[in-house]
Amino acid sequence: MLLTKHEGETFTNQTVYISGQAFIRCTFVACTLVLRETVYHLEGCSFERCNWHVDWVLMWGSPESLREIKALVSMIEQAQQQHLKDAESRAEKTHQSTPPRASGGPFA
Repeated sequence: MLLTKHEGETFTNQTVYISGQAFIRCTFVACTLVLRETVYHLEGCSFERCNWHVDWVLMWGSPESLREIKALVSMIEQAQQQHLKDAESRAEKTHQSTPPRASGGPFA
């Protein structure tokens, strides 16, 4: 199966169908990502405030099905953790670059 390739693109406030496509170093911001049971490829992508719609049949007794859904959940967890780290880093930099206010006492 040939996948439609997207490289270095940014998707914002869109519904994006992941299935049947390859996304390499793409950024997704506030998107709804739809994943159905077919081939897809995600590599080096970042996700910020995205919702996932996953339509997947997990076959009883199929370790492959479980591995695939676990890998997806792990990727989503890593993206959320990275987003939190980035937000904390930005907040810390903002706090460090804000000059302290002069205190002139109660009558200043």
